[in-house]
Order: sequence, then structure tokens, then C-alpha cells
Amino acid sequence: MRVNIYRDLKMHYKLFLQYLLLLAIPFTLFIIVNYRISSKDLETQARYSSRQVFEQSRSFMEFKLYVAKNFLTILASNEKIQDILHRSASYYYNSYGLWSFDVEGIRKQFYITKPSEDIIKTSLYTSQAVASTNETDDVMSTNRISSTAWYANLNKSSTTFEVFPSMILLNDLQKEKTPTFTIARSIFDNESFQNVIGVLSVDMPKSIFESILDRVAFTKESSVFLINQAGEILVHSSHANAGMLSFKSDILKGSTNDQFKEGVWGKRVFDNAEYLVGAQLVEDSDWYLVSLTPYKEILGSQKKAMKQMLAIAFLIAMFLLPLAFLAAASGTRRIRGLISQMKSVKQGDFDLQIQHEGKDEIGELSRNFKSMIAKVTQLLDEKYALGQEVKSMELKALQAQINPHFLYNTLDLIYWKAMRIQEQGIYDLVQSLSKFYKLSLSKGEDIVSLRNEVEHIAAYIDIQNARFKNGITLVVDIPEALYEHAMPKITLQPLVENSIIHGILETESETGTITISANAVHGKIVIMVKDDGVGISQENLERIFNRDRTDPFHGYGANNINKRIKLLYGEEYGLTYRRNDGPGVTVIIELPW
Repeated sequence: MRVNIYRDLKMHYKLFLQYLLLLAIPFTLFIIVNYRISSKDLETQARYSSRQVFEQSRSFMEFKLYVAKNFLTILASNEKIQDILHRSASYYYNSYGLWSFDVEGIRKQFYITKPSEDIIKTSLYTSQAVASTNETDDVMSTNRISSTAWYANLNKSSTTFEVFPSMILLNDLQKEKTPTFTIARSIFDNESFQNVIGVLSVDMPKSIFESILDRVAFTKESSVFLINQAGEILVHSSHANAGMLSFKSDILKGSTNDQFKEGVWGKRVFDNAEYLVGAQLVEDSDWYLVSLTPYKEILGSQKKAMKQMLAIAFLIAMFLLPLAFLAAASGTRRIRGLISQMKSVKQGDFDLQIQHEGKDEIGELSRNFKSMIAKVTQLLDEKYALGQEVKSMELKALQAQINPHFLYNTLDLIYWKAMRIQEQGIYDLVQSLSKFYKLSLSKGEDIVSLRNEVEHIAAYIDIQNARFKNGITLVVDIPEALYEHAMPKITLQPLVENSIIHGILETESETGTITISANAVHGKIVIMVKDDGVGISQENLERIFNRDRTDPFHGYGANNINKRIKLLYGEEYGLTYRRNDGPGVTVIIELPW
């Protein structure tokens, strides 16, 4: 059983809950609206701040690369280095000191032109005599790099520089290699500007770029990455989670380089958490600066403010709730008084003096209640008088009920007297009439079996045959399984009576057959009463259920039965009249299975 808790509450509790709701709704709406506006403002501010930091860091990174590239360009066109690279093998053949002098000269140029301590190593690769005679750790033969991908790209690329991550040993005493970025460029012959006579490279530690990325990470949980066009992570901030860059394969799709120069920003979801994602191109490279900042950090200050607002709302509620409860109790005081008076009336005290102070709804309710008590008192007096009349009518009804029993008992007496004088005709007639009335009474029950109804019809036809010289034949075609099916009492007899009086007796011979059949069809019991009388016109067939008591045609009994079945079982059940293909009419009775 479903219980409506709110409905069963006292009125002052309901008012208290309504006041509470009125307080809660504005506070909730205010907090939600404030949260949404603050979220947008914080997101806008975060994007602006990220763009500024991105721009500064990108410029700083571009400056670092520019310095290194400019250093390589100066070295590549250095006259001293050009002269050394043009020396023939015979120049060093007889004098090892000349080779040492030239290598030291190259190193001196490296040192003199070195623009920054960020460059931790400078290397020269050449197939010229200076490297073919002997090698050092900074002047080497191109055979060392001939199989590398970056060297192949440098030779076939339309760009002057190649930038790639690498690992180097700064000196022979080091046990671990230092991760670096290597920037390389070709050395063109100053005389022809077409022939490549060597390759220069500089190494810059990745830690420099990590420190730059750490500046971009403007929150504790921000992750900043430097990736290339292939989506490979080159370097990341010190606190970055490299596994989070699951979008690296598609981060560069859908935007042009011009857009990446300005910065591409958006919101993405990783592991069911939202992140502010930004990407910007590092100029003169295929590097992209990418940052991921959790929204929970961006909105962290807002959540703190939200908690403060909720705390304030809670304190206000603690102050207002008692006032709301007192207001609710005060507003229902008169209602509680009226309820007390109603309980007294319920216990039978109709002499109360109902107070109806005020012209508001409660006052109106009190006045109506007073009028209702007066009306109830009047009705009680009338009910007492009516009760006396009802008892008188019940006595008369009891007397009327005695009459059928008296008739039945009298017929039984005639039946036994006919047996004594051996009058078979009287004996059979009285027996049929006695059976007819006995079945009609049915011990006072309104629902009987189909067998009872068929026996009732058989007794009725026996009586009619006594009147009409055995001109009526009854045929019963009912499966044994359906005989005990329940149905309303005296359903078939009025229909059979109509078939006899308005069908068979209207024929020229005044003889005919009535067939009673029954079947179970689609969850229903279908009983048919068929006669071979004069039949019925289409006009009368359509009017058969629209008759009144004064109608001379046989419609009243059928209409009464049809209404009784529908009232008992529903509109889908009842009577249907159908004209036979031959003479006569069939009445179809549909009852539930």
C-alpha cells in the first residue's frame, strides 16, 4: 500500500516545509547562477592567463633556438673554418702539428663565437682533410653520421636546420649521457654556395626547455609538453604525466599552422576529468607547445567560495527555521481549533457553538461548517422519519415475496391431487409449471448455471406446448463442459418467449423449432437462441434495443437483458440480433468465460 507521507503531515508541518522550500529555492538558484557565471569567468581568465604565459614561453623558446641557429650560421660562414676545410690531405701529410693547429683553431672559433652557456657542445662533421687525417670529440668525419635519419633529412630537406633530441657524453669521465636537443646545419662552400663541405651541430640540454615548460604550467597539476609534428613527446614539464597525452595523435588535426601560431584552445575529457587544453606552434620548427590544466584546479578558488556561501546559507537557515516553524504554527492555530470542534461533532455532539471569527478562508470554513451541522441535524430528523417508512415497505415486500412460494406450494398440492385421480394432462402441466416457478425462484440467487436456464426453458416450452398443441420443438446443442457455466438468472426465457410469440406463432402453421446452442469462442461463451419463425424486418432489427414500455414490438425484454449483462460484465458483452439466411431470427448472447 502506497503511503503519501506529505499528505499525512499536520498542517503546520506542511506550512513549515513550504516556508523551508521558499527559502531553499532562492538560495539554490543564487548559488547555481553564481557558480555558472563564476565558472565562465574563471575559465575565461584561465584561458587569457594561459595564452599570456604561452606567448612568453614560446617567445623565450624561439629566442633560444634563434641564438643557436644564428651561432651555427656564423660558424658556417666563418672564414677561418672555411680555410681549414679547404685544406688538402697533403697539407697535413708531413706535419701533424699543422693538423693540431687547425683543430685548435676550429675550437677557438667555437669558443669565441659561442653566444650562450646554454650551448654545451659544438661539433663539426666533414669529409675534408682535417677530419680524414684524424678525429677529435668535436671535429669528426661525416662517416659517423652518414647513416642517421637527421643527416639524410638535412641533405634532402629544403630547410637549412634540423632539430632533434639526442644523448651525449660531455666528457670521458661521465657515466651517464645527458639528454639534449641537437640543432644541425650544413656548411656550404663560400666560393660556390652549392657544395656542402661539412655539417655543424650544437647541443642544448633538455633541462633548459623543461624549465621553460615549468613556467607554462601555471597550476600544480598542469602538464606541459613539447611535441613534434608526428605527435612524439620531445620534452615535458617536471610534474607532467606523460601518459595523459592520449590525444597526441589527433591534437594537430583540424587546425592550420596559422591557427596554431595564435594558439588553439578547448576543453577535453581524459579519464572522466575535464581539462583546459592549449596548443601553440613554436616558430621556425615543427614543435608544438601543449598544456593540460585540470578544471578542478581552475575552479578550485570557486569551490572554496562556494563552501563559504553554503556555510553562510546554513547559518541563516539555522536562524530562520525556528521563525518559520513559529509562523507555521501560528497560522494554523484557528484550523486546529476547528478540527477539535469537528471531532466533537464526530462523537455526536451537535450542540456546539461554532466560532467563525474573521472574514478570511478559515472564517468562511467555520461558517460553512456551522451551516453543515445545521443541515446534518435536519437530515438526521428526516432520516428517522424515513426509517419508519422503510420498515413499513420492507414488511410489504416480504408479503409480496410470499406469493410466489404460496403459488409454488399450491401447484404442488394440485400435482398430487392430479396423480390421485390419474389425470395425466393436468399432472404434466402442473409438473412443468411447478418446475418453471421453482427454477425461477432459484433459492433467491441472481446467478445460476446454464443447465438451470436450459431446464427453465424446457419447462416453459412444455407449458406453451400444452397451450399450442405441441407445435413448438426445442433442440438443445450444448457441450457438456459448458452446462455449469454461470450466467444471470432468467436470461434465456424472455428470448425464447419472444421467439414463440413474435416468431413461431406468427407463421401460418403456428409450429416451429427453437434451437439453443453454446460454444466457447475467443475467451467468451457464445449462446445462440435460433427460431424458424416469421423473422424480423431490417428496420425493426435496428430499433430492437431502443424500445420503451409502450412499444408494441418485442424489444423491452431483450433490452432489459442486454442492459443487465452489460452492467454485470462490461460493454463488450450482451445481446446481438441477426436475421437467418432462411426463416427466423437468431439471438446471440456473449458472456465472459
